[in-house]
Amino acid sequence: MIAPVLAEIAAERQGRLRIVTLDVDHNPRTTAAHAVLSTPTLILFRDGAPVTSLTGARPKHRLLAELADGLGE
Repeated sequence: MIAPVLAEIAAERQGRLRIVTLDVDHNPRTTAAHAVLSTPTLILFRDGAPVTSLTGARPKHRLLAELADGLGE
């Protein structure tokens, strides 16, 4: 549900933002380390450190608004 929105954002910010996915079932330690309790959980990292975490799907405009500070906009 959120994958097409993330793909569109990644295409628009090519070279400035990389979007990766993680299979939570196959990576329980990483999931636990970042306190992921439900999916989708989006975590924005800058220089290897988490900056913002959001849980749940959102429309593109709302997602960008909530990530604006973390994206430096």
